[in-house]
Amino acid sequence: LHHEWFKAWGFAAPDPPQDGKIGMGFSGAGGKAKKGKKAPPRSAQNSKLYIKAPDQDLVTVFRADRDDSAPACSEEELRAWGAAARKTFESSLDKTGAVLLRGLPMKAPADFSHFWKGCVAASEPEPLIEGTYNSMGPSGGRKKLSGIDMATNVPPQFLLLCHNEMCYNPITVGRICLYCVQDAPLGGESLIVRNSDLNKSLPPSVSDFVKAHGGILYSREFFDANNPPKETKPGMGPWQDKCSLPKDATKEDAAAFFRGMGFTDEQMEWSEGGGLVLTNHHPGFYTDPRTGEDLWWNILHTGNIKAADGTPFPKKVVADIQRTGWEHTYAFKLRPGDWLVCDNIRVQHGRLPYADDVRQQRLLLTVYSDPMPSIPP
Repeated sequence: LHHEWFKAWGFAAPDPPQDGKIGMGFSGAGGKAKKGKKAPPRSAQNSKLYIKAPDQDLVTVFRADRDDSAPACSEEELRAWGAAARKTFESSLDKTGAVLLRGLPMKAPADFSHFWKGCVAASEPEPLIEGTYNSMGPSGGRKKLSGIDMATNVPPQFLLLCHNEMCYNPITVGRICLYCVQDAPLGGESLIVRNSDLNKSLPPSVSDFVKAHGGILYSREFFDANNPPKETKPGMGPWQDKCSLPKDATKEDAAAFFRGMGFTDEQMEWSEGGGLVLTNHHPGFYTDPRTGEDLWWNILHTGNIKAADGTPFPKKVVADIQRTGWEHTYAFKLRPGDWLVCDNIRVQHGRLPYADDVRQQRLLLTVYSDPMPSIPP
């Protein structure tokens, strides 16, 4: 890993390891000791950062039983592969929270589309309910290929911190799945961390601060495309674009879209100029239905988030979250034919920067399932 990755967006770099069990670490020597003096401390800024691969207790790995030299699969065969993959991860996902299926036969987005249809339609244990991606930002969604979302639009040179998908929306998804059509020639490793491990590494003062201030306030602001402001804030855009609506759409059209995301009318505040502010509160934790444990479940580490009572989170709190989160973060590279299925409540995912090469362009596809309230009932 490289220090400039953390500096690019002002992220706190990880601490040196305290034992051999954590995901992050430094390597490199300190300065030489002068006679009668102690050696100067090793500089973290000059040390090499590294990250470990996950153990089997974090990611369960399966490999497809197929002949690489076999002819391309038919649409029917791809759907059958999807049904088989569904049976495989359903039997194992509860054990670790992440399942990696390697060596699948889909060579292109259209192939994966047929595979996913077979996965969704599989009758055991029951047909899947697909989820829909909606970010906090102004865009109406992700770019699609053959009807399937492409992965994050974060530029390749930037580090994508680990996160639980759409934990900031009233309705989230229970699972997120990433399929690799093509990997990058250099970098782009997937990151993974178990939420229960984050509970153990975060300083008690962090969770105490969140609870003392009533949780987290998620807020986003949009303007009317017919009445744009003279100046816009970062991440701000017209609600028509967010909702994929024409410019002459009504407020009620937009309200119907946001109700579909789980927002109530009370969480939508319209201004006289047609602007809209959406707000929702979250405790910052999610109770694991299997264990009863309160899991750390929020995007405080991204910064620019306020507490539920409007109090800004201190920079030190945000830095502590960013830094200690790396203690249990692991990395591995998805290769063509790899499909990673994550329990979005128990496991976070992210991505390292990568080389953007036109001769070998990284292409990951993303699907979601099991839409559910982000605050457990």
